[in-house]
Amino acid sequence: MKHTLIALLATTISVAAHAANPVLEDPADVNRDFPPGLIELTVPSGGTEMVGHMYTANGPGPHPTVVMLHGFPGNEKNLDLAQSLRRAGFNTLYFHYRGAWGSGGDYSVRHVTEDAAAALAYVREKGKAGEMRIDPTRVSLFGHSLGGFNAIYTGAADKGVLCTVAAAPADLAPFVGAASSEAVVSTAAQAPVPGLDGYSFADLVTETKANVDDYSLKGKMAAFEGRALMIVSGGLDTVVPLDIQIPLAEAAQMADAKPFSHVVMDADHSFSWGRIAFMEKVTNWMQKNCQ
Repeated sequence: MKHTLIALLATTISVAAHAANPVLEDPADVNRDFPPGLIELTVPSGGTEMVGHMYTANGPGPHPTVVMLHGFPGNEKNLDLAQSLRRAGFNTLYFHYRGAWGSGGDYSVRHVTEDAAAALAYVREKGKAGEMRIDPTRVSLFGHSLGGFNAIYTGAADKGVLCTVAAAPADLAPFVGAASSEAVVSTAAQAPVPGLDGYSFADLVTETKANVDDYSLKGKMAAFEGRALMIVSGGLDTVVPLDIQIPLAEAAQMADAKPFSHVVMDADHSFSWGRIAFMEKVTNWMQKNCQ
């Protein structure tokens, strides 16, 4: 009982140190012994190292931690959301997949999914070792676009993931199926994507078609039965149209994911003119369900 009371007191103190509105406000009180911080690091995956960093939250913790998964190729990094989540009391890990933006190795969709699993293993290992104020039992995923695909794919496979949040998730099977053959063979599609190590949109199409059953997310939604899942969509998304995302939300409801939320915003693929509203919806939901 004594240890339980101490743990509850520590949690209360930690929560009180968070910003009242983490999207718009800094923490009211900064723990000078354990202040918010930034740790540059590398995450091992597939025999090489992925570059990244950890935003550590205010207070001694251990804190719930969010692994952030970027899209294709990762121009939109959603680091404003990472900062908001940190102010809400989460550590947030951001990294670049193998073959992306200076990380070692080769880029591919298969490697992207393996890299997410490696990042989860890294966070849990560090938490168990008492490093970076990580609670290894409270690890969640956030992903955008192809990262949203990756969050659902990886979250479905790893039952230890506490919460999964997918923003504009690109379910690759219908997404690739909607691409015209003319677009795929175009010069632009064949060209390596800036930021990636020699990988093109045409490569993405070819790889997906070779793994279409595995890369189809709809059939994986049953794994979220009784588990926390959020999907955030832009109603004006022209990159991953809403009609690709809605079947995922319907499958999640059929699977009885809970708590489950599907939010459709007046927004484009990157939530460009609604960033504050986007961050509020994600941060508030994760504060409620993922701590």
